[in-house]
Amino acid sequence: MTVRRPLAVVVGAAVLVCAGCSGEPDEGAAPPTRGTTKTSAPPASTAPKPKPAPSAVALSVPMYQRALTNVEKALKPSVARVMNAQTIAAFDASRAQLAKAVVIERGELAKITPPKGLVTAHPAVLDAFDAYAGDVSTELTRAGGTKTGCGFPKSLEVRLYEAKSGLRFAYSELAQSVQKSIGKGVKFGALSVPPKLAQPALIAGRGENGDVFQRSGSRGSGTLEIRNAGDDVVIVIAGSDPRRPQASIYVRANKTATLTGIRSQDYWVYFKSGTSWDAKNHRFTENCSYQKFDDIFDGSYNWTISLAKTPLGNASSSETESF
Repeated sequence: MTVRRPLAVVVGAAVLVCAGCSGEPDEGAAPPTRGTTKTSAPPASTAPKPKPAPSAVALSVPMYQRALTNVEKALKPSVARVMNAQTIAAFDASRAQLAKAVVIERGELAKITPPKGLVTAHPAVLDAFDAYAGDVSTELTRAGGTKTGCGFPKSLEVRLYEAKSGLRFAYSELAQSVQKSIGKGVKFGALSVPPKLAQPALIAGRGENGDVFQRSGSRGSGTLEIRNAGDDVVIVIAGSDPRRPQASIYVRANKTATLTGIRSQDYWVYFKSGTSWDAKNHRFTENCSYQKFDDIFDGSYNWTISLAKTPLGNASSSETESF
C-alpha cells in the first residue's frame, strides 16, 4: 500500500505535465495558453470618445419676437378663412385646417431656445397652444345647437355667428395666454386675432311699439289699451285660435299701446313675451312665455289691461301652448 500511492501521484503528475507540454501544434489549433501572461497580444485599440453635442443657442429677445410674429403670419390666413366661411360645411373645413396649423406652429416654437429672461415663460407659451383644441371644442359645443331656446329652427346667420364667435373666443384665449406668459416686452395676438363680428339683427331683434303686424276680417270700433310694465310682449286677440288672430300688436317693455278697430264680438286676449324677435315669422326665438287671460272680453266695450304681476289685479291669466 505504501509503494502504490507515490506511484499513483507520479503518474498523475506525468499526465498533467504531458497535457501541458509543447510540441508541434496541429494545423488550425488554437495557440496554447501560457499562464496568465498576455504580453505577446497586440494592444487593444481605444475607441474615440464621442464629441459633445453643440449646445443650443438662445435667441435674443428681438429674435424671439420675430419667431412669434412669424407664427402669427402663418396662422392669420387660416383664421381669416374660418371667419369668412359662408356655410356650416365651409366653417367646419376651415376650422379643421386652423387646428392643424396651430399644431404645426406649436411644433416650430418647441424647437427654439428662448431668451434667458423667457426660459420659464416659454413652456407656458407651448401650453397655451396645447389648450387651444380643447377650448375650441368647448365653445363649439355651446354654439352647436340647431334650435333656438324656444324650439324653433335656428337661422344659418345666427348659427354661423355663434360658431365663429366661439372659435374667435378660443383663439383670443390662446393669444391672451401667450401674451400673459411672455409679459410686456414681447407681443402676440394683435396681428392674427380677428375683430368681433357684428351681431345679427335677429339676436337683439325687437318690434316697434304699437306695430299692428297682423289683422284679418272686418274692423269695428272697439279698442284695447295695453299698459306693459313687463318685458316686450305681443298681444293677440282671437275668437278661439291665437294662430288665426283678429289682430296682433307689439308692445315694448314699459310702454303703452292701443289696438283699435276691434269688432263688436267676444274675443280672447293672448300674450307672448320673450327676446330675439323674428319679425319675418312673427315670433320670439328666446326666453319665450305664452299666456292667456282667463276671462273673455266683450267686443262692444273698450278695455284697458295692465301687464304686471300684482296681488291687486282683477284679471287672472294662465299659461297656454305656443302660438
